[in-house]
This record gives sequence, structure tokens and C-alpha cells, in this order.
Amino acid sequence: MKVSNRIVLQLAIWLMAVAFFAACQSLRQMQNFARCAFRLESLSRFTAAGIDFSGKRSLSDFNFTDAAKITAALSGNNPFIFSFLANVEVKNPNAEAASVTQLDWILAIDGKDILQGAVNTPVQVAPNGMAIMPVSVSLDLKKIFAGENRDAWLGFAFDTVTKGNNSTRITLKVRPYVNIMGFSVPYPGYMAIGKDF
Repeated sequence: MKVSNRIVLQLAIWLMAVAFFAACQSLRQMQNFARCAFRLESLSRFTAAGIDFSGKRSLSDFNFTDAAKITAALSGNNPFIFSFLANVEVKNPNAEAASVTQLDWILAIDGKDILQGAVNTPVQVAPNGMAIMPVSVSLDLKKIFAGENRDAWLGFAFDTVTKGNNSTRITLKVRPYVNIMGFSVPYPGYMAIGKDF
């Protein structure tokens, strides 16, 4: 019986040591991720009303059919959805990998928080490496710029397409989560992302 109790005690100590090591590893990964640098590498895959806006600067750049669809979407009470992909580049200066299980994000337009979401795909960045974290954004421009006219809605869309990551009107903040012993733990606060590291 004494031998059995000793085995149980040794097993319990071993399991606690493994759990402590795993927690330390996860905390170190979160610290590594907090040291990472972020930048808005590019904006891409622009669409509005289901039509590709990439490379377009004005309504006259579209063919007749697409221009008619856009005009119809701008009329009435239907939403005018402008979507794009914000490609966030993550730079890891650490000698160890940095990883995160989830990223919450907040998008601001003209300094005002407009939309929030989450990237639920784990992000892993190799030691001294870089990775792209794609953030999918969809905005109802009629709702965001309520009280303004179609020129404002289209103006924002074309300005964003033309300037891409040089746009001063769009900013992103992110908050990483890391897995600690099976629990997803958020980093305290959001980290602002600019166009440069």
C-alpha cells in the first residue's frame, strides 16, 4: 500500500510539473507575441455590391452593367456593403516562435471605432520571421456615413482602393489570445497597427 501511495504521489508531482511547464511555455509565447511588431501590409480584394472594385478610381471605370448594379445598390434603403481584406504583417524579433490562438480586432475610420471582429485561425510566426494575418472586413457605408450622400459612400470606397495601406482614414487595433492549459487567455488591451513597423 505504501509503495502504491508513493507511486501515486510521484505521478501527481510529475503531472504538476508538466502542467507548470506547459503554462510557462504558453506565457512565454504570449510575451513573445507582445514583442512582435505589426503593420498594415496591404489592403486587397475590394468589392462593393458584389462587384470587384480593385483598380477602380471612379464609377466611369466600370462597364455599363456593373455601373448600373452599383447605382441600383446606392439607391433606396438597401445596404451598400464595401468589403476588403486587410493584410496585417507580423514580425517576430524573438529567438523563439510566437503564436496566438485568436485575434480580436477593432477597425476605426477617421479615428472613430466602427467595427470589431475576430480572427479565429491560429497565427504562428517563426523565430526572427514574418507572417501575414488576413482580416476580412465588411462595411455598410450607408450606415457608417449616415446622413451623407452617394458621393461620400463612393468617395470612401474609391479612396480606400486607390490608397490601400497608405490610407490615413483606416486604422486597426488587435488583441491576441494565447492557449494556457486549454484556456484561451486574452492579452490585456489592444495593440495599435500602423502602416510601418
